[in-house]
Amino acid sequence: MGNSGAKVTSGSVPLSEAVQAALRVAAARGERVFLVGGIVRDLVMGRGVGDYDLDLVVEGDGLAFSQALQAELLCQLRQHPSFLTAKLTGPFTAAATDGPLLTELDIATARTEEYSAPGALPTVKAAPIEKDLWRRDFSVNALALPLLDYARLRSHELTPEQVIPDIVDSTVGLPDIATHTLRVLHPESFADDPTRLFRAVRYAVRLGFDFDMATSAAFLHAVKNGALGTLSARRVWNEAITALDEERIPEVIEEFSERGLFSALPVISPERLPEVSAALKLLAEVRDELPQGVFPLAAKEILLAGLVLDAREDIIAAVHEGLKASKRVRAMLDGLRSGQAPTELSSLVAAYAFSGSQQLRIALEAALQGGGD
Repeated sequence: MGNSGAKVTSGSVPLSEAVQAALRVAAARGERVFLVGGIVRDLVMGRGVGDYDLDLVVEGDGLAFSQALQAELLCQLRQHPSFLTAKLTGPFTAAATDGPLLTELDIATARTEEYSAPGALPTVKAAPIEKDLWRRDFSVNALALPLLDYARLRSHELTPEQVIPDIVDSTVGLPDIATHTLRVLHPESFADDPTRLFRAVRYAVRLGFDFDMATSAAFLHAVKNGALGTLSARRVWNEAITALDEERIPEVIEEFSERGLFSALPVISPERLPEVSAALKLLAEVRDELPQGVFPLAAKEILLAGLVLDAREDIIAAVHEGLKASKRVRAMLDGLRSGQAPTELSSLVAAYAFSGSQQLRIALEAALQGGGD
């Protein structure tokens, strides 16, 4: 795609055009706009600037801002007024430029939130950016970078070191990044939203961070006092599936289990953990050789296989995988017992990972060389 400036309509929008359009809207409305969260953390850590993830926080009226930005990009808009959030999706009409593309943009009003009960969805209201940061999960994720700084960073007008002084850090997260510390912002944070227990483990493993003492205590307190029981089966399963996007999947799953996060819904039983973990490690060995999409599907089948082996049809049903998935995985396991290799590539990969069979590895290599099915 060239730089002619011609308008094109597609399912994605160039990142540079999205940023410039947002800056134009911000200037016209007189509102401050920020990037908040993991993108800023990763920038500070030198882990990249999140080219493919653009979440904007508006200090003002995020819903009205999203309508104005929709008019700029000529795209689809979906608003959630009760949460003061909005999402822009394709098709977009924007200038044709080179560079990374976005398939969606998330926009939120800077806000505070209150929980009426543990595990309930929050009630929100508009607030300054400094207060918005305090509603987040961990100090290292509670960082806000002005969008203009991000634009100047991308155009190489500024270096990452030069934008750090402009980062809004009301929760003192920058020093925690320096010491590799994961610190929860509120003692009841895990009880308010128990999915944060899973996120805490994922971040700790991914970033190589350690919990501080208060976070460790709050984590243990939430688990021991039944916070996980307020989550639906589907939400727990979703957290297990989200872990499959991590680089160090076996370690994350092991930490989930060992820290008691499957206590309310045993996606992986303690007895099955070594087998499932070993299978995930075997799967990781062939990760780079697999066609796109096969690895997460195979990893998911390994988790399902563990449930089938434990005869946990109730959990499979509860997470809406249904009988079809159960039968499919059971057929894979029956094939293993009878020495028959599955024919579908994802099942073949999962079966190899679950058994470590040399015969299955040969079959897998043959399937990969043949381009899969």
